[in-house]
Amino acid sequence: MNYPSILEEAWERHKAPREDNAPTVISLFAGCGGSSLGYSIAGFNERLAVEWDKNACDTLRTNFPDTPIYQGDIAELSVEKALELSNLVPGELDVLDSSVPCQGFSMAGNRIIDDPRNTLFREYVRLLQGLRPKVTIFENVPGLVKGNMKLTFVEILREL
Repeated sequence: MNYPSILEEAWERHKAPREDNAPTVISLFAGCGGSSLGYSIAGFNERLAVEWDKNACDTLRTNFPDTPIYQGDIAELSVEKALELSNLVPGELDVLDSSVPCQGFSMAGNRIIDDPRNTLFREYVRLLQGLRPKVTIFENVPGLVKGNMKLTFVEILREL
């Protein structure tokens, strides 16, 4: 197979209807949908994408027209609202995926220890506790475990 045909096959899997028993996922800090696309290609049913950036949400809506999107400040998203939007009950979700903002941790940036985005992991933990998924994924950059940022990493581990 050549690369264009691999991409076409992946896109067709993304567009295919979900099985009734497809695993479920909620994506926090979803961005424009990179992780969402991976889950979709793998056959997951994304029940909710959470993102504050308008342009990213517009892209999500274009590529994931059947996925409910919460566009706004994650701190204002209650567990109850997330459950309502995703049509789930606590403990029913298969995967909670989170890619909290990395700008404050990244070696490519200024690495400001008190960047307000560095504390957004707390919103992930709050939703994790309320949704009680079977599995959670927390992704970030290597800079999170380097230098002074290790303090935040230890705090994240303690919370988890």
